[in-house]
Amino acid sequence: MARSRTVSKAEEVEMDMTPMLDVVFILLIFFIVTAVFVKEPGVDVNKPLWGPEVSAEKPSIMVAVASDNQIWINKKIVPKAGVSSVLEKMKAENPKAEGVIQGDQLAKIGTVLDIQDVFIALGIPVKVSIEKK
Repeated sequence: MARSRTVSKAEEVEMDMTPMLDVVFILLIFFIVTAVFVKEPGVDVNKPLWGPEVSAEKPSIMVAVASDNQIWINKKIVPKAGVSSVLEKMKAENPKAEGVIQGDQLAKIGTVLDIQDVFIALGIPVKVSIEKK
């Protein structure tokens, strides 16, 4: 009986990972491109408990008034006098922009209303969250 020499098949088989990596990268690019980027004002606001939840469908301008009456837009503190120019630039970038103003429970109502007046003067639709004291 003659012995035949057997060659191991495991040594001859190689896995090509390129097609799988191509698919993963295509999916990654697809999800990044189709993702909705939410803009945050940059400060956490204590919302009033009694009021209804105020939010726009897809707000593109988020303004927050902190408890110490600092105005936050795009994670930056903006002086009250500079709010109008910042909002004008944002409206120029997106003419169909909608806005949301989030007021902290301890923020002065006058500051929130002044910002609302700027939105109205620029013709930007806005929704406001205000606590009643």
